[in-house]
Amino acid sequence: MWVLLSPALGLFVFTQLALILAFIFGVGYTSISLALLLTVVLSLFCFLKFKQEFLLKNISVLFLSTIFLVTIFFAYIWLTQTLAVSPEGFKTGGGGMYGDTALHAAYTSRLETDNFPIQNPLFAGHVLVYPFANDLLSATLKIIGLNFNLAFSLPQILFLIGFLALFYQITRKFTSDFGFLAALFILFLGWGIGALFFSKEWMVSGSSFWQFLTHDYTDNSQYNLYFHNILTGLVFPERSFLPGLFLGLFMFWNFLEYFKRQNRILLVINGVVLGALPFWHTHTFIFFLFASVIFALWLMGKNFKKAFIDFFLMSIVALVMTIPFLILFFSNHEVGQFLHTNFGWQNGNENILVFWFKNSFLTIPLAILGFILIPRNQKIFFIPAFVVFVIANFVIFQPWDWDNIKLLSWSFIFFAILMGFLLAKFAQKGIVAKIIVGFIILTSVASGSLSLALQLKNKYMIYDKADIDLADWARKNSGVDEVFLIEPTPNHPIPGLAGRLVYMGYPGHLWVHGINYQKRETENSLILAGDFTQINNLETPISYIVLSRSDLTFKIPSDIQAAYQNQKYRVVRINQ
Repeated sequence: MWVLLSPALGLFVFTQLALILAFIFGVGYTSISLALLLTVVLSLFCFLKFKQEFLLKNISVLFLSTIFLVTIFFAYIWLTQTLAVSPEGFKTGGGGMYGDTALHAAYTSRLETDNFPIQNPLFAGHVLVYPFANDLLSATLKIIGLNFNLAFSLPQILFLIGFLALFYQITRKFTSDFGFLAALFILFLGWGIGALFFSKEWMVSGSSFWQFLTHDYTDNSQYNLYFHNILTGLVFPERSFLPGLFLGLFMFWNFLEYFKRQNRILLVINGVVLGALPFWHTHTFIFFLFASVIFALWLMGKNFKKAFIDFFLMSIVALVMTIPFLILFFSNHEVGQFLHTNFGWQNGNENILVFWFKNSFLTIPLAILGFILIPRNQKIFFIPAFVVFVIANFVIFQPWDWDNIKLLSWSFIFFAILMGFLLAKFAQKGIVAKIIVGFIILTSVASGSLSLALQLKNKYMIYDKADIDLADWARKNSGVDEVFLIEPTPNHPIPGLAGRLVYMGYPGHLWVHGINYQKRETENSLILAGDFTQINNLETPISYIVLSRSDLTFKIPSDIQAAYQNQKYRVVRINQ
């Protein structure tokens, strides 16, 4: 297993070291070289000490075939839909990939500028508080010469391989190879009964399947469907989600081993990972914070002294590791911006039981039945999933309620394992049982399959040649800390490709991260409409204004200097 895990673990260790060193040296060749050197030394030490563990032993052909096919398919999507290079510019996939790719491009481009801790490129003057570790990794890859597409895609491919290896090993602790395959299909191609709504609409449309498939049916407000397929809603667009999955399952694997061996070093390692998680994926950190408390309380009931000491040590290590993030967070945000309560998650006025049946179909009831039937000594490992599911339906951990899907998805990872266990157990009862199991799996993955088909169908130009030319000019002719005032579109090239600061970026990206942007939005709109008297009243001085030539209906004052223009943009310089 370790030969499949080590590349992803190496990326984690390297990036975490680069992150720590960046606080001292910035993001540049010094921090990259030192982090790489330390990672190589640690890797050689681990290999020499545990080299027998790096052999592929007793791995099923089914697993190797699955990991190969899944990796090839996912790699195709990333390489063709994540800032893929074309003669016209950069292309990306539809749905969340469009906006999220632009967001992460801005963070990555800003990290390339060697400032650290970085200002938020979409809100000049404010420090970026976000799980940007994976963007830091991509920034280092860009610094050493990779293009955007490879810098974004290669880490995801390696984290995917690590996740699949851990998911297989963990699932096989509870069920068979068939149970693993069923759990993986349900996890990747769930959720909900949206395919039923699609079928009813399609049959009366008179259109071909491919022509009619224009909307998602796992995230569709028309039918109160919000539990987006995990691939198209999170894994592909959310760059921090997949490394979060890998690191979370790595922690869970260590917990499994600790329950068996009581080896304290496993919890120390978990403390390091838990403390690092706020820089990687916040919702994974929240899930495993709850899981750690539940496991600690359970084990204290069996051997209080040892469990208390071991988990206390884990907590101290985690606290030390997470101090930099806590300082950044509490010095730039209030907890009240991120924490509030709600009765149910996204269900509105709909009965919560009906809502969850529509959004996840049979997953929850079958997971509950699987939990009842699983051996008693294994039940503890699934209790956190049920506890967090209940909590996430009533406590929202960010300004945008929908974002709790990242926490709920962790519960559904373990629900999928329980469902795989149950279906594999039931399938042993004969041919009729196998047919029923096959029907349950096919209906469970229908909606997610539609979502994935839509993902493959849609590609968009996110940055065209005029965008790239503008970004090239900005990188060569403006200072790293100069501020631009731009139209607040999600894919503007000034923050996205040039890594330059803007007075205010896309409001959707600011709101979901708890940033109060209303004052700047008003000022931004007035200036872009031609009211240049507002320039002297801004809370952060600007150096440039980027105007769209397509709707430029006012005359620019003679005392404002023209700086650059192409067929799409006109840039003027403000003389302070």
